[in-house]
Amino acid sequence: MALGVGLLANTVSPDGIPVIGKYRSLSGGNGPVVPPTAEPGDPPFIDIARAQLEFDLGDVLFIDARDESEFACGTIPGSVNIPFEYLPDDDLEGYFESVLGKDRKDRLLITYCSGEECDLSLHLARNLQDLGYTNVVIFFGGSREWEKYDLGLERGPECEN
Repeated sequence: MALGVGLLANTVSPDGIPVIGKYRSLSGGNGPVVPPTAEPGDPPFIDIARAQLEFDLGDVLFIDARDESEFACGTIPGSVNIPFEYLPDDDLEGYFESVLGKDRKDRLLITYCSGEECDLSLHLARNLQDLGYTNVVIFFGGSREWEKYDLGLERGPECEN
């Protein structure tokens, strides 16, 4: 009886919840891509489905490890750019704190670069983990896999062609 009353109230409510959801299906993959250079103790690797899920949930920061020009010409929307090859030699912790903030070392951070031929995301994730960031994962499929599944990339005006 309670179920019937609840369904009736939900149906007539202007803020009712759909009984059958209209959810976008997660993109498929064959599990996470893991590079041959991965080592025990590295942050975990995630696949496209998990990357998309975390993106849709929203409380995550994607970090693009490529250089500024590659970042500008196609990155996962909302990502920040921390180009691994241009990290400062001194005060790396201060640099990360200036980009990521000091207060949330437990926030989910997903590092990525262009795809399987690029291991910058792995090296950046190792650095973050070494400096006390506790919730770092690596999306090794990167921007190429994101684009392959038609999930949309942000492009700067100089790359809109």
